[in-house]
Amino acid sequence: MKYIVSWSGGKDSSAMLIRMVEEGMPIDDIVFIEVMATPAIGAELPEMYEYIDKMERYIDRKITVVRSVLDFDAVFHRTYKTGEWAGKIYGFPLTCGAWCNSRLKIRTIQKNYKTYGEHIRYIGLAADEPKRIAKLESFCRTPLAEWGMTEQDCVDFLKKRDMLNPLYQKFKRLGCWFCVKQSLGSLRVLRHDYPEYWAMLMDWDKESPRTFKPEYTVAQLEQRFAMEDRQLRILSDIIVQRKAA
Repeated sequence: MKYIVSWSGGKDSSAMLIRMVEEGMPIDDIVFIEVMATPAIGAELPEMYEYIDKMERYIDRKITVVRSVLDFDAVFHRTYKTGEWAGKIYGFPLTCGAWCNSRLKIRTIQKNYKTYGEHIRYIGLAADEPKRIAKLESFCRTPLAEWGMTEQDCVDFLKKRDMLNPLYQKFKRLGCWFCVKQSLGSLRVLRHDYPEYWAMLMDWDKESPRTFKPEYTVAQLEQRFAMEDRQLRILSDIIVQRKAA
């Protein structure tokens, strides 16, 4: 029997991993699934890769990074063979039942974990996520729930050790930078702090037969965010002028 930690770099799985190491629980491997945007560009932001290195140093263990079998750009450009969309590329996935989760992440997870044979898989679900925990398969364990640790407990636990992922200073939730489910707030940060990735979204947007979000294309979001920036600059100028008066 092998004991495998499924680690995402988020607050819950990170708190779980560190406490497991501190308590000397058996761990045969720590797996991070790296979804790829293109064959050469990952779906994670630069800070995540820095955090992987920091976590390895902190726990003094190697983390196995497994790249996705397929990349987002490749599946994005696949064409439908039948139906009303026959001949069109997939484009952006739907926000509900997104193809990216099943084709990029789940497929990679299934392929990789088969190599371990019989194993226990540790999943970072907190005690305040009972519905998600109830859906797990029998070989999965949730130490956080067993310890009674909530999501906020995980944040506090990591802060005490200076091990909270720095991306939480910018985002409430972590995930792929091209995720169609992310909030407008996250997209504003992406556009402002990571313009090279925003530019890639803009390029995909020109090709996709489906809008990025049900109510917005990326181009429309660009217009909206640019207008917000202009309004903020105008407001800032007014404040400066009033202080100077």
